[in-house]
Amino acid sequence: MSIRIDYLPKHEDIKIYQDDEMFCINTDTMVLGEFLEIKKSDTVIDIGTNTGALMLYINMHNPKKIIGIDINEKALELAKKNMEINNVKNYELIHADGNTFKYHEEADVIVFNPPYFKKPLKDSAINKYLALAKYEDNFSLESMINTVNRNLRNGGTFYYLFQTTRLNEVLIEMNKKKLVVKKLQFVYDVNKEFSTLVLIKAVKGAKEGLNVEKPIIIDRNEK
Repeated sequence: MSIRIDYLPKHEDIKIYQDDEMFCINTDTMVLGEFLEIKKSDTVIDIGTNTGALMLYINMHNPKKIIGIDINEKALELAKKNMEINNVKNYELIHADGNTFKYHEEADVIVFNPPYFKKPLKDSAINKYLALAKYEDNFSLESMINTVNRNLRNGGTFYYLFQTTRLNEVLIEMNKKKLVVKKLQFVYDVNKEFSTLVLIKAVKGAKEGLNVEKPIIIDRNEK
């Protein structure tokens, strides 16, 4: 285990402990964190919170309560440290399997940076913690959307990102649960021809009507 202290991208006043054995902050975390629109009256669930990076982005909006869940107990230990070092008070951390998780009240907002890769036949270099964060073999897309639907109130908002190449799969599953997409924003790597990620804002039970925002262009070599 190699723990270091970093800060959230573009927010040097917000510190975060990270462990190289686990999933660390990357561009996905940053773009999803900056995509959020949260009210002070909101109860927010972060599914697969890992070490709490998105909880820290959520906390910038001063919501009523933040609930982080994860199946990885070691990650939750670091998430607790990260809440403490940043003086976050209105939070709860829960060790749970996302496939079956049900909170005791429905959330106003759910945020989810999911495992969105289909696991390759061989990936011997990856450890079990990174495998949980990256690959969906233990948490299928269908199960992810079922969990969101189970925990989100009618009229509640869902913030999500996924591989652009799998957008059709995501929309099919979301439509089954009446999670109506209201906003899309495509993310491009400056060195690649096609979009790699898509940010999604959906509202449960909403009327149809979709806005596509101007794309985000990422230069991963930019400091």
